[in-house]
Formats: sequence, structure tokens, C-alpha cells
Amino acid sequence: MWTCVISWSRTMSKQCFRNSLFLAASLFLIAATSGNARPGKNTREPLVITSNRMHAEKLGDKVTFTEKVTLKQEGMTLTSDVMTVYYNAGSKDIRKVEAHGNVAVRKDGRVAHSKNALYSQEAETIVLTGDANIIENENKIDGEKITLFMADDRSIIEGKGKVKFYKDKSQDFGKRK
Repeated sequence: MWTCVISWSRTMSKQCFRNSLFLAASLFLIAATSGNARPGKNTREPLVITSNRMHAEKLGDKVTFTEKVTLKQEGMTLTSDVMTVYYNAGSKDIRKVEAHGNVAVRKDGRVAHSKNALYSQEAETIVLTGDANIIENENKIDGEKITLFMADDRSIIEGKGKVKFYKDKSQDFGKRK
């Protein structure tokens, strides 16, 4: 199983571990390590990705994770069949993370599903496309495209959609006896 721990403030540092003999991937991960992360108010929790397989292309530029992929960061979990992480060549900062196949995003009791997702660390957004929906309790919102704003805890639903809300039974004030 691959486990890749990525943390950053303005510059990113990461350490990746593998419980098998993938020398090329290990060399990539060691080369991409940067010890310049600054502690303080800009420090964030690390981004942790786990999967059964990892494939590095263009060392230091793109890494693809497959089979039971999970990304965790700051109370948010994103799972998918395939996840590709793109880095800036010079700084090693994450540009974007693409997820494909059986995408699920979990945060604060809500679950969002889609076929595809694009996670932007800089904008702190996840854009869901392909049968996208959000479920909270029994309530469900469907849309062609759903943008989740992680820092603001809000979302925008675009395109043809459907909303299904259930009345909270604990707030049923008009009951007759």
C-alpha cells in the first residue's frame, strides 16, 4: 500500500513511503522532498494519500494513484478509483488533484458523489462533475456540476438539477392534537 504525506505552507514538503521495492518511485519521492516548510499561521495539516498502487511520470511533475485511493486533509476525505496529483516543477507545490471513478467527498456529516472531481488546493475548491450530488441526512441535491468551497463550507450547483428536502421532524410546530 502506498502512503504519501504532503504538507505545505508556502512551500511544500513531503515524505512518501512504500512497503515494497519500487526504487524508481522511491527516488522520485526523495528528490521531491523539500524541508523549507515554515511553521506558523500559514502552516496547514498535511495532505495524505493512500492507495494500493502508485505510478510516477515525469519525475516530480505527476503522480497517479490507483486502487482504493483515499485523500485526507483537514477533516475532509476524498476517495476514488484513480487519483492524479500534478505538481509545479520548480516549487513542488501541488497544482491540482484529479479524481476519476466512484468519487466521494466526506466532510462534516455530508457526502458528495460524482464520477469526476478536480481539487484545487490554492482555491480550496472541489469541482464535481458526472452525476454529481450532495447528501446530508435525508436531503439530496443533484446537479451537472457542483463546486464545493472547503474553507467557506458552501457549494454552488450548476446546470440541470434536482433538490429533495425533508422537513426536520423535531421542528414540526404545527401539529394538531
